[in-house]
Amino acid sequence: MERTDSVFSRIRIVGLCALLLMAGCVPHARTPLQGQAPPRDYLILVNYELGMHCTGFDFSYCCVLPPYNSILAQVVRTERKGGKPVLLGAAADDPTVLVDGERRFKLAYHHETPEGVPNSYSAPKKLVYWGVRYDERTKLPDHVFSHLYIYQDLAGSNPENTSADARKKRIGPDLPVGWNRGPAGDHVGKGFLRYSGPTGTVVFTDSPVMENVPIQLSQPGVWEALGLPLTPFGDDFTALISLDETMVQPYQKAVVTLVDAGTEAPVLDSAGLPVRFFGLNPIDVPNCARCHANARANGERYRKYRQEYDFWRGIRGASRWYAELKAAAISILEIHDDHHGTDFLAHWPGGANVYTRLGRGAVVCQDCHADNVIGKLMSARGPDGRVLPPLTEAIHKVHQRNLPLPDALGRASGCQLCHPTHRSDRSMEAFPLTDDGQNLFAQGDIRDAKGCYTRRDVHANAARNRDGAETPAALNAIGEYLRARVMTVGGADKGLYCTHCHNRLSRELYKADHLRDAVNQVGETLRNLPLAGIAGALGVTEGELIQEYLDPSVPERGDDDHSGVYRTWHRAGDRLAAIGRIAVDAEGRLRLTDPDEDGDRSVILLSADPSEPVGVAVGYGRATHGKDYWLAPGEPHCADCHRPPFVESGGGGAFPIDQPGKYALMRYSKGHAGITCQGCHESTHGLYPVDPRVDSVSYAQAASLNPDHSHGPVKCGACHRVNGHGIPTAYPRLLSPSSDLWHDYGQALELQHRLR
Repeated sequence: MERTDSVFSRIRIVGLCALLLMAGCVPHARTPLQGQAPPRDYLILVNYELGMHCTGFDFSYCCVLPPYNSILAQVVRTERKGGKPVLLGAAADDPTVLVDGERRFKLAYHHETPEGVPNSYSAPKKLVYWGVRYDERTKLPDHVFSHLYIYQDLAGSNPENTSADARKKRIGPDLPVGWNRGPAGDHVGKGFLRYSGPTGTVVFTDSPVMENVPIQLSQPGVWEALGLPLTPFGDDFTALISLDETMVQPYQKAVVTLVDAGTEAPVLDSAGLPVRFFGLNPIDVPNCARCHANARANGERYRKYRQEYDFWRGIRGASRWYAELKAAAISILEIHDDHHGTDFLAHWPGGANVYTRLGRGAVVCQDCHADNVIGKLMSARGPDGRVLPPLTEAIHKVHQRNLPLPDALGRASGCQLCHPTHRSDRSMEAFPLTDDGQNLFAQGDIRDAKGCYTRRDVHANAARNRDGAETPAALNAIGEYLRARVMTVGGADKGLYCTHCHNRLSRELYKADHLRDAVNQVGETLRNLPLAGIAGALGVTEGELIQEYLDPSVPERGDDDHSGVYRTWHRAGDRLAAIGRIAVDAEGRLRLTDPDEDGDRSVILLSADPSEPVGVAVGYGRATHGKDYWLAPGEPHCADCHRPPFVESGGGGAFPIDQPGKYALMRYSKGHAGITCQGCHESTHGLYPVDPRVDSVSYAQAASLNPDHSHGPVKCGACHRVNGHGIPTAYPRLLSPSSDLWHDYGQALELQHRLR
């Protein structure tokens, strides 16, 4: 985000030039122009929805977040052999068959470590999951996703237009989660990618006010294998009980190979090379044990963790780290029992077997706490009758209230201390959280840590402008402030931190958007205002905007009234964005659907656009107990800091995860010629260019895609014939030698992002 350039002060001029070029008002070459050809016949862009999936490897005690990794890909036939690039889709008769003219292919996938060791399975040695029971009749994997259902297929088809429970095919109870497979049926080790088609992959869930709420697991037009139970261990792994923390390799390679649909033999391109590309599939464990396996979180009040540690370390001969992971789980459950009156440990210890020691089935957090990230939209009610907070709010609030962990600059170090911090090089050097739960950067800058967020991708990688992100950043007032006042400290480039994106400001910006053209940011918005204008619209001073919204800090000790970060999570319901407009009668009373055959009724959604003048607006807090956290407007957007057209697509395609008149999340956004934004930039938190010491896979992936082996976003020359400036030559009406764009890669990129 560092560099700016005067070319981006001429956005309107460039837009006018583009219109003139398209209209043929500017002279252009009369014959096709020749240039440097792409190095490969086909390009496979491979990515995952998130920059890092955070989960555990042993669910015998509790499940905070289940295993769920995905492979997403798009295939381009390039200009190497003539003709313009084409984004390839599937055969009408088989969603696993890729068609290029008369030729039929498949996309075979497998996983391996960065060192090339296969990662072909999870159970039984690498993941304690399928053997874990939830209750006497149900295995854990069949319960975790049981709130999700389909009627006919994964395209969201409901031919009978029903909401009857008897017609719902629930993941798990009706569609069991197979051994080493995810909820969509895909195998973790190998298989063939499936095309998501015109609808994307869609399942349903229920909300507090409506049945059949669609959850889009992937967007349309991508090849996919979803919900894979991936672990960070190669097939040379021995057993979890001997696990050492240095064995964790969070940056796994997802390898995709184009094969003949009939013989399944790898396809060779005109260079004689197999059409094989790879992407990152990240998976890591959070750092709970650094506090919950010692006195840092337990003090002298909670002691059961010690007994658990001694059992595994002494009686069972487990490694120190595995014993700590088990002890941490018991600590979390004991503290929860004490604070909230639950009885999770009422029958602990129930035996010496890993599957029975808890004395009950595994505790699933989402049974009580809504969690948008897995589509669980309803919370249970507490003893006082009030709806329990969503999982992410409950976890973040209790940690920010009790242990904010500031660094010397007042930033909430807990973000990187708690979330995964393991690296591609497996080094534990400068691990931000010490063995006894102390903040290594309490007297320093947490951005100096090398974790899966800090120092990793384009927003935090100090070498970004020397190693792949040399083009202008196109920043709005928010981005300019962060670049000038936050990213550089004492002459050193420190990049951004978690709280510069995940904060109240991102929610307020989204809430204020009523856009008619998202790419060009036409319509009502606060994003094009100076900081003073944004502050005025929110009813705060510019100083308050910066300190509480834009660059929030935390106190040394938990103090709700003096923590801008805490107030990110502690929000009144009426401050949430509206999710849509619902029907009311003439007296303003809520209208409901007729009862279905189960007697259930739902609200009537009139519009997914909250700005429409129909019905009444309803907030996210009423429509989903998950509120607007995760897979919802509460997530940051590129448009928070960047100017058009370097912003996401318009929303609405994945409602209720996004909405018309608003920006989509990057994971649902597409850009040039239908290619996903993640296809060229990689996934959020892992955006090119990355630091190879932290993430060697994404670093190598960018170099394998770019003709010049650079480490930034995918360049035009990967798919197009280009001139000496890297600009496509086969589009003379837009990019001719007589145009300034012919010589200016930055302007050509702007045009490419604008004309989607």
